[in-house]
Amino acid sequence: MLDPVIIFVSYLTQLLAIMNPFSAIPSFISLTEGLSHNERVSIVRKAYLAGLAILVTFTLVGKYLLEAFNVSIPGLRVGGGIILLTIALDMLGEMPRTKQVNPGDIAVVPIATPLIIGPGTITTVLLLTSSDPSFFNIMMVFISGIVACTVTFAILMVSDKLVAYLKVSTVRAIGRFMALIIAGVAVEMIAKGIYQYYVQFFIE
Repeated sequence: MLDPVIIFVSYLTQLLAIMNPFSAIPSFISLTEGLSHNERVSIVRKAYLAGLAILVTFTLVGKYLLEAFNVSIPGLRVGGGIILLTIALDMLGEMPRTKQVNPGDIAVVPIATPLIIGPGTITTVLLLTSSDPSFFNIMMVFISGIVACTVTFAILMVSDKLVAYLKVSTVRAIGRFMALIIAGVAVEMIAKGIYQYYVQFFIE
């Protein structure tokens, strides 16, 4: 069995890369334009609780969702990889991760989801838990998800100060770097899924 620390770091890196708080900052600032720092903090707190609830739900029942829809692991790898690759390309092309909405209670939608906990994050969690449904692995995903979610929303909480300190160009550069990591993970997922299909249908 791999060292739990190595597994935790691997899962945490993947989840942080797909949540990509730095690429979400411009959209978040735009959505909360005109609000004070305290009002933004309040929205982030609500979004954090909502995002955490979504993440925990898919971590604990993801296996059963796949079984209910009769989705195989190779299929999830290929489909999830395509989704992640599309998201990465959108990020590299500076496409918006969510559309502008009218002011209101935006904590859950669109900030918690799909801005942070979107299809890519959900797919990654489903893949990590379904590829190894053991209690140990699910706990690793669970802990990694909580930490990644906490770090992501902590960054959003001070996003206005980060933009003032780092400048928008630096924030975008960090977001693009994270997008490259997502693209790499996506290609690995697609390649592994295709290989598993090949083994299943042509070798076995």
